[in-house]
Amino acid sequence: MIIGYNTTMKEDSRELGLPFQEDCPCPYFDDERPASIEYLISADARAEDFQRFLAAGYRRLGSVFYRTVCTGCSSCIPLRVDVAGFSPNKGQRRTLSRNRDIRVECCAPSLVTAGKVELYRRYLASKHGEKERAGYDYEAHLSHIHYGYPYALEMDYFLGSRLVGVGIADESSEGLSSNYFYYDTEFLSRRLGIFSILREISLARSLGKKYLYLGFFIAETPKMSYKKSFRPNEGFENGRWKDLLP
Repeated sequence: MIIGYNTTMKEDSRELGLPFQEDCPCPYFDDERPASIEYLISADARAEDFQRFLAAGYRRLGSVFYRTVCTGCSSCIPLRVDVAGFSPNKGQRRTLSRNRDIRVECCAPSLVTAGKVELYRRYLASKHGEKERAGYDYEAHLSHIHYGYPYALEMDYFLGSRLVGVGIADESSEGLSSNYFYYDTEFLSRRLGIFSILREISLARSLGKKYLYLGFFIAETPKMSYKKSFRPNEGFENGRWKDLLP
């Protein structure tokens, strides 16, 4: 349910854009807890302004920015990696070695193709267990990931001539935001999700960025807790960034 413009929201939200709030079941937990998502619509999409959104804990979907503002739950913690200080751990070095035969091509602007739509459809079905839905427009949904921000970078992962993964990273003045990664789950043993983050850190470093923003860290959810293994990192809690406890 969209609540609409909320005059009680903090000044920082109203300064960044027009905020709206939605109450819905939490997408990260199965215990029926409620969630509140704050959305912002901004008229300006400059990289400098996007950095302000990232620094305030927001993510992007299409041309809309969002963050959790739940009452009574603070499990979702935006996380960012210190690019200059990062050094891969033993497991991450094994992942890099295992995927040394994968070619990564960076391109801009990002582009949705029939092959990527099919890869996305199979990824949702096999990785997230989503059943096929009659009439569901996978291309339209994927377009919200690929499009909506002029500084989105696409990273295509190839094994030989086969496309095995696609990553979208949003560039800001000081960082990259790891927006989404979908891949061929026939290659689960390669840990392509981990590999993509390592390549995004490498890209951020080559572009002279300070941080890679990884979205929400949730300690109680394995699908979200792995992000903490990319160190050094910081979490956004109570309106400020601070080191996460080990």
